[in-house]
Amino acid sequence: MASSLTVGIIPCTNQKSDVGGPAREVWIGSHFQLVLAHAEMFYDEVYVMSYKYGLIKPEFVIEPYDIDLKNGTQADKLRWWFKMRQHIKDLCEKNPLLIALYTGNFERERIIREFVRNGVNQVIIPFEGLSVGQRMSNIYDCDEPYNRADAEAGKYALSSNYGENIQAGAGVKYLPPPTKLTDTIEWE
Repeated sequence: MASSLTVGIIPCTNQKSDVGGPAREVWIGSHFQLVLAHAEMFYDEVYVMSYKYGLIKPEFVIEPYDIDLKNGTQADKLRWWFKMRQHIKDLCEKNPLLIALYTGNFERERIIREFVRNGVNQVIIPFEGLSVGQRMSNIYDCDEPYNRADAEAGKYALSSNYGENIQAGAGVKYLPPPTKLTDTIEWE
């Protein structure tokens, strides 16, 4: 049975201070600060998804860095993913009721699939499809990103086989397309 723990995961940004410190102080961009404040109002725990550190708490002490995995090498992306997978697994051991991803599209489907594989099937994307202006409006209006009673009733549940049938071109580039041989093979 899931606990009542709710978790918000917010993205890091490229706007950083020049000195290290708690993550909440190193990422100085106004968008980051507003999303962090909003998430801390509505979730029991908040993590920041960092391209260098993986999933970290806002109090975790970091050094500023300049990494953008969207443009990184495949090897760097794979190293990051192995770290993220372990962090997701560790987070799932807490048996959270609900995970909210405020992150962008980068690896989102893979992240959601990993949560589902580890037994957490209530994953929501509060800002899905919203412009930056609409996001800011939701933040300043203190709009609740989910309904706790609906979460407790399992109304945000994804399919237990989420992501298994996603084909290439449907937002996930790492799955090969299905192949079918239409011609008979003639061996010489």
